[in-house]
Amino acid sequence: MTGISYEIDASEALAGVEELKRRLAQSAGFYKNVGDYLVFSTKETFDRETSPDGQPWKPLLPSTIKGRVSRGRSPNGILRESGDLAGSINAQAGSAEVKIGSNVEHAAIHQLGGTIKKPARQGEIFLKRNERTGEIGNRFVKKSKSNAVQDVTIPAHEITIPARPYLGISDADQAAIIELADEWLHD
Repeated sequence: MTGISYEIDASEALAGVEELKRRLAQSAGFYKNVGDYLVFSTKETFDRETSPDGQPWKPLLPSTIKGRVSRGRSPNGILRESGDLAGSINAQAGSAEVKIGSNVEHAAIHQLGGTIKKPARQGEIFLKRNERTGEIGNRFVKKSKSNAVQDVTIPAHEITIPARPYLGISDADQAAIIELADEWLHD
Protein backbone atom coordinates (compact mmCIF):
# COMPACT_ATOMS: atom_id res chain seq x y z
CA MET A 1 0.00 0.00 0.00
CA THR A 2 1.35 3.31 -1.01
CA GLY A 3 0.61 6.40 1.03
CA ILE A 4 1.39 10.00 1.19
CA SER A 5 2.60 11.51 4.37
CA TYR A 6 2.24 15.15 5.37
CA GLU A 7 3.92 17.00 8.15
CA ILE A 8 2.16 20.11 9.38
CA ASP A 9 3.77 22.79 11.48
CA ALA A 10 0.90 24.15 13.59
CA SER A 11 3.07 26.30 15.82
CA GLU A 12 1.98 29.53 14.11
CA ALA A 13 -1.71 28.61 14.36
CA LEU A 14 -1.28 27.58 18.01
CA ALA A 15 0.50 30.85 18.76
CA GLY A 16 -2.45 32.69 17.18
CA VAL A 17 -4.90 30.75 19.34
CA GLU A 18 -2.85 31.54 22.45
CA GLU A 19 -2.80 35.24 21.52
CA LEU A 20 -6.57 35.15 21.00
CA LYS A 21 -7.03 33.50 24.41
CA ARG A 22 -4.83 36.18 26.00
CA ARG A 23 -6.88 38.97 24.37
CA LEU A 24 -10.16 37.41 25.42
CA ALA A 25 -8.91 37.14 29.00
CA GLN A 26 -8.10 40.87 28.96
CA SER A 27 -11.13 42.27 27.13
CA ALA A 28 -11.88 45.31 29.33
CA GLY A 29 -10.36 47.59 26.67
CA PHE A 30 -12.78 46.27 24.07
CA TYR A 31 -15.77 46.85 26.36
CA LYS A 32 -14.54 50.36 27.14
CA ASN A 33 -14.40 51.11 23.40
CA VAL A 34 -17.94 49.75 22.96
CA GLY A 35 -19.14 51.85 25.91
CA ASP A 36 -17.55 55.00 24.51
CA TYR A 37 -19.15 54.33 21.14
CA LEU A 38 -22.60 53.72 22.67
CA VAL A 39 -22.43 56.92 24.74
CA PHE A 40 -21.69 58.84 21.53
CA SER A 41 -24.45 57.02 19.64
CA THR A 42 -26.97 57.65 22.42
CA LYS A 43 -26.20 61.36 22.39
CA GLU A 44 -26.92 61.32 18.66
CA THR A 45 -30.40 59.89 19.40
CA PHE A 46 -31.05 63.01 21.48
CA ASP A 47 -29.99 65.19 18.55
CA ARG A 48 -32.24 63.26 16.14
CA GLU A 49 -35.07 62.97 18.71
CA THR A 50 -35.63 59.35 17.72
CA SER A 51 -35.35 55.98 19.39
CA PRO A 52 -32.30 53.89 18.48
CA ASP A 53 -34.43 52.04 15.91
CA GLY A 54 -35.27 55.36 14.20
CA GLN A 55 -38.81 55.89 15.50
CA PRO A 56 -39.48 59.62 16.14
CA TRP A 57 -40.23 60.53 19.73
CA LYS A 58 -43.73 61.76 20.52
CA PRO A 59 -43.74 65.57 20.17
CA LEU A 60 -44.04 67.80 23.20
CA LEU A 61 -47.54 68.83 24.19
CA PRO A 62 -48.40 72.53 23.76
CA SER A 63 -48.85 72.74 27.55
CA THR A 64 -45.30 71.42 28.04
CA ILE A 65 -43.89 74.02 25.67
CA LYS A 66 -45.88 76.79 27.40
CA GLY A 67 -44.61 75.63 30.81
CA ARG A 68 -41.03 75.68 29.61
CA VAL A 69 -41.38 79.20 28.29
CA SER A 70 -42.94 80.39 31.55
CA ARG A 71 -39.95 78.92 33.45
CA GLY A 72 -37.53 80.73 31.16
CA ARG A 73 -36.42 77.51 29.44
CA SER A 74 -36.04 76.74 25.77
CA PRO A 75 -39.24 75.38 24.24
CA ASN A 76 -37.17 73.32 21.77
CA GLY A 77 -35.70 69.91 22.29
CA ILE A 78 -37.57 66.84 23.45
CA LEU A 79 -35.98 65.43 26.64
CA ARG A 80 -33.60 68.40 26.71
CA GLU A 81 -35.26 71.09 28.81
CA SER A 82 -32.21 71.38 31.07
CA GLY A 83 -29.76 69.04 29.33
CA ASP A 84 -29.22 66.98 32.47
CA LEU A 85 -30.54 63.71 31.00
CA ALA A 86 -28.59 63.87 27.73
CA GLY A 87 -25.49 65.00 29.62
CA SER A 88 -25.72 62.16 32.13
CA ILE A 89 -25.35 59.24 29.71
CA ASN A 90 -22.34 57.19 30.73
CA ALA A 91 -20.84 53.74 30.34
CA GLN A 92 -19.26 51.38 32.85
CA ALA A 93 -17.00 48.79 31.27
CA GLY A 94 -15.85 45.62 32.96
CA SER A 95 -13.89 42.61 31.82
CA ALA A 96 -16.97 40.83 30.46
CA GLU A 97 -19.61 43.51 29.82
CA VAL A 98 -20.43 47.15 29.38
CA LYS A 99 -23.38 48.93 30.97
CA ILE A 100 -24.74 52.17 29.57
CA GLY A 101 -27.28 54.38 31.28
CA SER A 102 -28.00 57.43 33.36
CA ASN A 103 -28.14 58.16 37.07
CA VAL A 104 -30.70 60.95 36.61
CA GLU A 105 -33.83 60.28 38.68
CA HIS A 106 -36.26 60.75 35.77
CA ALA A 107 -34.25 58.74 33.22
CA ALA A 108 -36.27 55.52 33.49
CA ILE A 109 -39.70 57.09 33.03
CA HIS A 110 -38.57 58.81 29.84
CA GLN A 111 -37.07 55.58 28.48
CA LEU A 112 -40.04 53.37 29.41
CA GLY A 113 -42.95 55.79 29.80
CA GLY A 114 -45.34 55.69 32.72
CA THR A 115 -47.84 57.51 34.88
CA ILE A 116 -46.96 59.78 37.77
CA LYS A 117 -49.65 59.99 40.46
CA LYS A 118 -49.58 63.38 42.15
CA PRO A 119 -51.45 63.51 45.48
CA ALA A 120 -53.63 66.46 46.46
CA ARG A 121 -51.63 69.19 48.14
CA GLN A 122 -51.86 72.71 49.49
CA GLY A 123 -50.23 75.60 47.71
CA GLU A 124 -50.26 79.34 47.28
CA ILE A 125 -50.93 81.41 44.22
CA PHE A 126 -49.63 84.91 43.84
CA LEU A 127 -51.81 87.61 42.39
CA LYS A 128 -51.78 91.37 41.91
CA ARG A 129 -54.30 93.58 43.72
CA ASN A 130 -55.29 96.82 42.00
CA GLU A 131 -54.26 99.45 44.56
CA ARG A 132 -56.95 101.94 43.43
CA THR A 133 -59.94 99.60 43.29
CA GLY A 134 -58.84 96.88 45.70
CA GLU A 135 -59.82 94.24 43.16
CA ILE A 136 -57.61 91.18 42.83
CA GLY A 137 -56.67 90.31 39.28
CA ASN A 138 -57.19 86.83 37.88
CA ARG A 139 -53.68 86.39 36.46
CA PHE A 140 -50.85 84.75 38.34
CA VAL A 141 -47.72 86.82 38.94
CA LYS A 142 -44.29 86.08 40.35
CA LYS A 143 -44.07 86.10 44.12
CA SER A 144 -41.78 89.14 44.01
CA LYS A 145 -44.41 91.15 42.07
CA SER A 146 -47.39 89.96 44.12
CA ASN A 147 -49.31 91.92 46.70
CA ALA A 148 -52.02 89.28 47.22
CA VAL A 149 -51.73 85.60 48.13
CA GLN A 150 -54.43 82.94 48.02
CA ASP A 151 -54.24 79.48 49.56
CA VAL A 152 -55.41 76.80 47.17
CA THR A 153 -55.85 73.05 47.15
CA ILE A 154 -54.31 71.43 44.13
CA PRO A 155 -56.34 68.28 43.46
CA ALA A 156 -54.82 64.85 43.00
CA HIS A 157 -54.03 64.15 39.38
CA GLU A 158 -51.99 61.94 37.06
CA ILE A 159 -49.36 62.87 34.53
CA THR A 160 -48.72 60.40 31.71
CA ILE A 161 -45.23 60.43 30.26
CA PRO A 162 -44.93 58.71 26.86
CA ALA A 163 -42.02 56.35 26.29
CA ARG A 164 -39.24 58.07 24.39
CA PRO A 165 -36.53 55.41 24.21
CA TYR A 166 -33.04 56.83 23.99
CA LEU A 167 -31.05 53.77 25.11
CA GLY A 168 -30.62 50.77 22.85
CA ILE A 169 -28.60 49.38 20.00
CA SER A 170 -29.55 50.13 16.40
CA ASP A 171 -28.59 48.07 13.36
CA ALA A 172 -25.85 50.63 12.65
CA ASP A 173 -24.63 50.29 16.26
CA GLN A 174 -24.47 46.49 15.87
CA ALA A 175 -22.36 46.86 12.75
CA ALA A 176 -20.06 49.35 14.49
CA ILE A 177 -19.63 47.03 17.49
CA ILE A 178 -18.72 44.15 15.17
CA GLU A 179 -16.17 46.43 13.50
CA LEU A 180 -14.76 47.39 16.93
CA ALA A 181 -14.48 43.69 17.80
CA ASP A 182 -12.73 42.94 14.52
CA GLU A 183 -10.26 45.82 15.06
CA TRP A 184 -9.65 44.73 18.64
CA LEU A 185 -9.03 41.11 17.70
CA HIS A 186 -6.69 42.00 14.84
CA ASP A 187 -4.85 44.91 16.42
